[in-house]
Amino acid sequence: MTFSFIILGLLIGSFLNVIIFRFDTGESVVSGRSRCNSCKKMIAWYDNIPVLSFVFLRGKCRNCGERISWQYPTVECVTATLFMFVGQSFFFFGNTESAIQTVFSLGLIAALIVVFVYDLSTMEIPVSVLAFGVGWTVLSLFLLWYFASPQGAFSESRFAEGLIGGLIAFSIFYALVFFSRETWMGEGDAWLALMLGLVVGWKLLLPALTIAFGSGALFGIALILLHKKNLQSRIPFGPFLAASIMFMLFFGALVEQMFGFS
Repeated sequence: MTFSFIILGLLIGSFLNVIIFRFDTGESVVSGRSRCNSCKKMIAWYDNIPVLSFVFLRGKCRNCGERISWQYPTVECVTATLFMFVGQSFFFFGNTESAIQTVFSLGLIAALIVVFVYDLSTMEIPVSVLAFGVGWTVLSLFLLWYFASPQGAFSESRFAEGLIGGLIAFSIFYALVFFSRETWMGEGDAWLALMLGLVVGWKLLLPALTIAFGSGALFGIALILLHKKNLQSRIPFGPFLAASIMFMLFFGALVEQMFGFS
């Protein structure tokens, strides 16, 4: 079963690369075959196999010899690895809650990978991906509550905790956006913070934000020390929010135990 999740991750990772590239060019993500970014010739199916084609072609286009970005195999490998972790962490045959949690986690990770890579390269977060991520999370939390815990009180459910956490996180970030006129944070970060709050709930909101801000600060300091950035430079915050969400997705239960919430 683990192998199935790896193969699925490679295929989805390849599609995520298409999404990331076509968001930047304005092309449709659901129509048209892949083309070389340099010579614009269509890529044959046997040159479009995740990771393997990159290796066999030695990272170059078969037609023009232009180098293929390392982003493509990296996104595919990272997606496959995270999908494998999802399968090992959440999937159990014959369990409704497990099935919902697995599908939810796969969709969430796919959206966060797009956010991570696109924001890191363009300092923008696609609105459609944010809308998908928020809607996907709300729907999944509702299904987990409705099917997995039908007897549980709504006020004590993960769904309710997520709604409260999302509202708090969104309010904090939107205030930063509003009062700084988007110089501290972008509006996309506020919607991504909403997603974080929905996923982790209000109890784990502080440690999740600490991870995001802490990792972002360390990254910024490292860039300054390497003379890649200065104190006036802007650094995208979306990748660190996305990374925090993925970390809490896998290790949230452990963090919850550490803080005595379980």
